[in-house]
Amino acid sequence: MPAIANPLALSVAGLNFANPLLNASGAFNAAFFNQLYPLKENMGGIVTKTVTQNPQAGNPQPRTVELAGIGMLNSIGLQNPGLAYTLAQEIPDLKATGLPVILSISAHSSLEFAQMTELALNHPNGKLIEAIELNLSCPNVAKGGIHFGSANDSVKEALLAVTSICAKPVFAKLTPNVSDIVSIGGAAIEGGAAGLTAINTVLGVAIDIRRKKPIMPRVSAGYSGPGIKPIALHAIWQLHKHFPQTPIIGVGGISSAEDVLEFIMAGASLVQVGTLCFRHPMIFQEITETLSRFCADEQVATISALTGCAHG
Repeated sequence: MPAIANPLALSVAGLNFANPLLNASGAFNAAFFNQLYPLKENMGGIVTKTVTQNPQAGNPQPRTVELAGIGMLNSIGLQNPGLAYTLAQEIPDLKATGLPVILSISAHSSLEFAQMTELALNHPNGKLIEAIELNLSCPNVAKGGIHFGSANDSVKEALLAVTSICAKPVFAKLTPNVSDIVSIGGAAIEGGAAGLTAINTVLGVAIDIRRKKPIMPRVSAGYSGPGIKPIALHAIWQLHKHFPQTPIIGVGGISSAEDVLEFIMAGASLVQVGTLCFRHPMIFQEITETLSRFCADEQVATISALTGCAHG
């Protein structure tokens, strides 16, 4: 009896995924989730927490603010153990799940992005990494502190620095805090990006009305959760409209299988679930099961056929 094809399986940028579900960087504890259910049966791949070349302690407390019903603000400050530790200690455990592993990195200059990529590729565990995601939300010190993701030349330069030495797919994670995300996406593609990840968090502020001051020491923080879904969908729509051949990983406010389908129909090939991981650890299993039922009910042979279908 022939095996039944998995309608959720797809290939993106030359990589094979059992389904379109990934976690968003920094919002997922693989060890904890793996205790609840086998990750391989419910996810398509794993994205590491964004790492920097050297360990970072992150920003001072408080660093998170719960926004009831609409998400959260965070100002973690990329707390992480550094690239060397991640490669030696964390990548093997993530790869042991049997899922494709995407390394998320952040740097303060194009040269540093290239150095980190070279270190990762030359590390004994570099072969366990299927792709690299560039988090472009840090200031580019070589350009006077301007954020990478807000300037076309910085984005293109960073991508060229990495793609010129990396044969693995490189995804550019774009910020929504710009006037023209399409232009930024185009610069990433010109720099050799195999795909785009959109969007990163939206800038927000919370005020302590008793203290009459901002809650966060740094004032601004990253807003994520259900409230940013329409913003993320708009970005996906525009990016797919202008770059229909470029794979897009959609992220921002995804809370259900219905949300996933909206992102895919708007133009995403893969999606990342972030904030909801903190309060609903079974979300990946729930979404996967619902997507499978949807494909059966709608007689969808492969979910990739739905990518961008809302554009007509």
